[in-house]
Amino acid sequence: MNNHLWHNEIYESLLSNPEHMAHAYLFYGKEQTSNNSFSIHLSESLLCYDQDSIHPCGVCDACLWMATQSHPDFFSVDAGESDANEKLIPISSIRALKSFFELSPHVVGGKKVALINQSDRMNNQATNALLKILEEPPSNCIIILSTNQPDLILPTVKSRCQLITLPEPTKEQTADYLKVNNITLDEGALAYFNSSPIAALDQHESYQKVKQITNILGQGKAMDSQLDNGDWLEFGLPWTINVMQKWCYDLFSFKLTNELFYFPAKKEIIENLVINLNLSKILQFLKKLNEVKVYASKPVNKEINLELLVIEYRKVFN
Repeated sequence: MNNHLWHNEIYESLLSNPEHMAHAYLFYGKEQTSNNSFSIHLSESLLCYDQDSIHPCGVCDACLWMATQSHPDFFSVDAGESDANEKLIPISSIRALKSFFELSPHVVGGKKVALINQSDRMNNQATNALLKILEEPPSNCIIILSTNQPDLILPTVKSRCQLITLPEPTKEQTADYLKVNNITLDEGALAYFNSSPIAALDQHESYQKVKQITNILGQGKAMDSQLDNGDWLEFGLPWTINVMQKWCYDLFSFKLTNELFYFPAKKEIIENLVINLNLSKILQFLKKLNEVKVYASKPVNKEINLELLVIEYRKVFN
């Protein structure tokens, strides 16, 4: 049973008359994790044998297949890493999707459902291949695209899809969602997770480590460059870089506008830090973090890369 209550109105609108659904949908919202969760749940509902509810039953063969990612009438496309270490959707994935649609549904008269996550990551060849499918959509097939960056998707793709904006949950809905899942987080934690209940649920166990790391980053130029790598790298170098990016973004934002997005609970510390913050150097450091993040998940020396980043971080203060 889905408990993303903030999506229920859209579920009801789409599934009240499933026989008259569009061939293709583009769902977009601020948080990609939530977009994917919605799209997968919708796919489960469309393929579920129990059509008396807008939500999947969770016990029929179709639901069990979906739970094990083995449903013969479901196809998922995700971004993979290219030679340039960018996560892209190549044309081979769309060709595989075309082959999937050429097969008859497992159930006579049933549907086939395809989900393209992060659809803004399609390269030009993949986009052109998808356009050909959208121009002549197969019968009894539904294509679902999800993205948090709709502006990056070509207008020709958008024009062939029904566009639906996914709403963000209210604070009350976020609190209720986490309560149902036995999670209690303060407002500081919710700010760090960008008020996304799904991200908070998936990553809440790491938040104590976030507080430890930002306490050290809060020392600014005075912080020790000799780190406890076990603490900083417990969740991997990409995760640590993400923490540093959010911290530095708040430093930059507060210096310019007095606004904090991710660490409002650290306002007093940040207020003192930005007195000596060099705007040019913090922008250079944010660029450096992006560069390292591209290859951070590769087999690189994480300890050395982290130490170099800390040295550069200390230099952003005059």
